[in-house]
Amino acid sequence: MSRTVFLSGSAGTGKTTVLRLGHHEKLTTWGLTAAIDLDQLYFMVDPHWDLPYDDARTALVLRQSVSLAESFVEAGYENILIAGNAIHDAVDLNPVIPHFLRLGRVFHFSLDPSEEAVLRRTANDPHRSAPHLTNELHFMRTRLSPWSASIDNSALTPLETLEKIAHLAHTGAGEIHGPLVDS
Repeated sequence: MSRTVFLSGSAGTGKTTVLRLGHHEKLTTWGLTAAIDLDQLYFMVDPHWDLPYDDARTALVLRQSVSLAESFVEAGYENILIAGNAIHDAVDLNPVIPHFLRLGRVFHFSLDPSEEAVLRRTANDPHRSAPHLTNELHFMRTRLSPWSASIDNSALTPLETLEKIAHLAHTGAGEIHGPLVDS
């Protein structure tokens, strides 16, 4: 049975870095694993990030992730990692949850490293400002939902983060069985 894992967190928490782990690293850690970066799907409709986030565009991107996940499952992939900062909200996820549940088990994890870890990871990126990153991290913490398993990956490498995700999914942490309710 396949597993779909939603991986949420603010900018600089390590979502994309986990997705970019090599095929061999993913295979030996967790089995045949595909990665869907929602930012890449957003780029297809807004390559310069000119548009503000809106519900219709988020819905479009999430529907596309369903199609991609279906293709990966049909090709024999055991795990589908889907990462983005816009997937922490029940309102956005609920329309696609039934589709993913038809593919197999579904999980949600939120990466929540320390502020220091986020700033350290993004220190060499001139496109990321420390105040913006800090504000987004604190905002995302106010949005953590009880249906998401939180992972403090401050001291974890990307591979160790994937290992933690695989372990937690194996234990059933963060598993979604139906519609989500935000608190």
